Amino acid sequence: MINLTFDEVFTIENLYKAHLKGRISKRAKRPIVRYELSLLERIYELYKTISAGTYRITSYNSFTIFEPKQREIQTLHYSDRVVQHVICDQVIAPYFTKHAICDNCVCQVGKGTHFALRRLENSLRHFIQKNGNKGYVLKCDIYKYFPTIPHQQLQDMVSAHFRDKRLREFVMMIIDSYHTNPTYLEKCGIEPVTEILPHKFVRKMYTTGRGIPIGNQTSQIFGMFYLDPVDRLVKEKLRVKIYSRYMDDFVLIHEDKQFLYKALEQINVLIDKLGLKLNAKTQIFPLKNGLTYLGFRYQITPSGKLIKKVAKKTVKRFYARARLLNRAYADGAIGDERVRCALAAYHGHFQHAHCFRLEQKLIKRIKVAEIAQQKKLKEMNLQ
Repeated sequence: MINLTFDEVFTIENLYKAHLKGRISKRAKRPIVRYELSLLERIYELYKTISAGTYRITSYNSFTIFEPKQREIQTLHYSDRVVQHVICDQVIAPYFTKHAICDNCVCQVGKGTHFALRRLENSLRHFIQKNGNKGYVLKCDIYKYFPTIPHQQLQDMVSAHFRDKRLREFVMMIIDSYHTNPTYLEKCGIEPVTEILPHKFVRKMYTTGRGIPIGNQTSQIFGMFYLDPVDRLVKEKLRVKIYSRYMDDFVLIHEDKQFLYKALEQINVLIDKLGLKLNAKTQIFPLKNGLTYLGFRYQITPSGKLIKKVAKKTVKRFYARARLLNRAYADGAIGDERVRCALAAYHGHFQHAHCFRLEQKLIKRIKVAEIAQQKKLKEMNLQ
């Protein structure tokens, strides 16, 4: 149970600490520069509105990203992000991450994609020593996870952990500040869970009772915790030894195919109770066919060796970035330092897998030296 009170959480000191954390690596951006021009005044005004109970999230800014896949991201005004830092850093992140199982590997200090992959690899090696490649994989993915999370069920799950009424209501307000567009839900074939009406506070938004914004810091914690019942089912009831979850992607590995089919039935029932559904990528397949997880591809050789390579989609994306890098360097948009940083980033990613040849191929595609030589020749000809 969270025993902190509203007044203990929202102090001027905590708001200032949240600002210091929120501005990291962003101090040159215009919103932060404008905010810091009258920093103390803005923090005090924010503190007064929160203390008076009149604080509301008024709007979201949306933009679309296309890598690694197309997603719509919603962001908040900087002062709202300061509030998000306070509620996450002081309250929900320390509490809910402690209640997550070890195999839930997202949004927690000391965890991440490589932690999840290392843990899966160690379990796989023990499995291979015992069973060889004679096993099966159940790979699951939630359909439109963030846009379809039902507010009421999330609020019921989260509110049960708060003792202080004002703090609980504040968190409930954050959850209810965003609703997925009804047009988007209709395209996805998903029904709203409430009557569609204009939102009380946020302009140009209608209530649908579904969705949490991907750009919110609180959404990452809620998304991590909302599927905790699935984690408990798999690890505590079904007793599956090899299990890994990264947000809405999770895999189970077992030697018995029929066991995984029964497990999938129980997972489906629970997912349905949570107001979600599994997408078409959910499947059961032999382990000998290989496994793709978190951007890496695992293959088991006949001798029992586990080979780890970068997934094909990631390779295509890296090749596309190499072409963009060449073009930007040729146009003079970037310099040698930016190219060195890109090469270091590629090397850092490839060193986690058996990718020596792939890295050499990628380096050959980045033709910076040739482009620089061509530039020099042009300059000499002009002279």
